[in-house]
Amino acid sequence: MATIVTIASSPSVASRTDAVLGHIERRLDVRGHAVQRVVVRDLPPEALLRADATDPQIAAVVAQIEAADAVVVTTPVYKAAYTGLLKTLLDLLPQYALRGKSVLPVATGGSAAHVLAVDYALRPVLVSLGAEHVTQGWFVLASDVQVFPADGGVLLSESASRALHQVTESFLTHVARHRRDKVPALDDDDVVLRVSPHDDVAAPLLEDLVVEYGTRYGLSTPHTQLTEVPVSDFEGPHGAFVVVLRGGQTIAGGAIRRHDDETAEVKRVWTHAQFRRQGLARRVLIELEKAAAGLGYRRIHLTTGPRQPEARALYLAAGYLPAFDLHADPESIGPHAFDKELPAGTVLSGASAVPAVPGVSAGSPGLRSYRDWGAA
Repeated sequence: MATIVTIASSPSVASRTDAVLGHIERRLDVRGHAVQRVVVRDLPPEALLRADATDPQIAAVVAQIEAADAVVVTTPVYKAAYTGLLKTLLDLLPQYALRGKSVLPVATGGSAAHVLAVDYALRPVLVSLGAEHVTQGWFVLASDVQVFPADGGVLLSESASRALHQVTESFLTHVARHRRDKVPALDDDDVVLRVSPHDDVAAPLLEDLVVEYGTRYGLSTPHTQLTEVPVSDFEGPHGAFVVVLRGGQTIAGGAIRRHDDETAEVKRVWTHAQFRRQGLARRVLIELEKAAAGLGYRRIHLTTGPRQPEARALYLAAGYLPAFDLHADPESIGPHAFDKELPAGTVLSGASAVPAVPGVSAGSPGLRSYRDWGAA
């Protein structure tokens, strides 16, 4: 299953463009993909026009797009190009926000004279943002889309329906080819270990989180000091602590603890600032889910803070279901809770010898190599 962000950039609430997007989203949904719609007109207008990437809602959307596996971009065409509303969002994205992603561009308009807007106006911008592959897009004539406002129904002409089916299937084929439900790969010299939280290799993770939380939330609180739960919760038989080492350096990690008899709680997911955007946090989550299954848990629970849009995007992309309103002001929610059922049959095989790692004693309690479980 891929996480696909769709972008609706029509300034109008009653929009044929949004109607076409809804049709595409249904096709993505029935194929089992997680669809997350971004409605640009609902974002803070002043932050958009001022290109304020620090605005919480803007930052959350940017992180959501960066974390996605693929993107669908839709726009009406008024003056031979995509909307200014869409441009305000694209201008806010980091230079390579679409790196490694497949992108499907779709436009609507009242005249066939605008048909080249997809290829000559929108496609070059998407390529400049690092899109791995901009699939064949499509221009849909407004006359081919009939919207029924009373119930939200949409009637597409036969030609429009056939064309949208073709370009969407081509897009999904490319997504599957390049994703293949892949697990983020580790470098050849990366080692994933299960350790005691008291081991030396865990210290960089815990220390950096104190700095990170303290910076984002300002006041010194139990959460910024990471003392709301004892680190002993992350040891057996009910917990686990995972680190990723590269060249002996701790570059990522996370932990689980008992939430209830059938539920593990994820805590402390972290990636070293110099090694972010390499899939390491997603990799840590996968290892923690396997550890939870190995300890007999059936589901995962976690919370993150309102000033951690990267974490929020990560959990959404990893299939965690939010227990809060995604459209509410993050600061008004408090802790952002997520839950995920573990797939049946998620088990771990027995571990073998642990490779020697500087700073970690072979006798450390619970120390095991996830490579030996075939998780590399």
